[in-house]
Amino acid sequence: MTEGADPSETGKAARVGQRVAGAVKQAAGAVAGNEHLRAEGELQTEQADVAKEAERAEQHAEQKRREAEAQARSEELEVERERLAAQDAREQREERAEADRRAEQQKAAQDTARREQAVSQAARAQEQQTHRDEAEAVRERAAAEERARDEERRAEQARSAARTLENVEEDR
Repeated sequence: MTEGADPSETGKAARVGQRVAGAVKQAAGAVAGNEHLRAEGELQTEQADVAKEAERAEQHAEQKRREAEAQARSEELEVERERLAAQDAREQREERAEADRRAEQQKAAQDTARREQAVSQAARAQEQQTHRDEAEAVRERAAAEERARDEERRAEQARSAARTLENVEEDR
């Protein structure tokens, strides 16, 4: 490989060369009536096709992995925004509750207790919702990562199939 050459371009060139060589062998075998040479040409052509498909699957898996990472980062940011918004809301509620408490000091203790209880329940409900949202984001990220792993497994299977075909050719 020359310095600075794009590995994917070098791989494409090798596959094209392998495909051409396979086609030549197929044609030569057909013309000469040499079934072994024709079959060898077919196998070589198939190997080039499998290698191309394996590269596509690998590129697809890499793209899916990048998308999953971007989605996970986006979800993490959204969870953080929601957490900060909940914290701000909680702080604002607490400030309002304190102001209400001071303004309502002359009211009966029972009214004050009821308001504080309502604020506390609202804060707990908001925190519970935030926890549920965070858990959902974690589940979605795990699912995205699983999809990416599935794509990577399929790419590995395609590479394995290509290696098997190469081994079959070498055994011939």
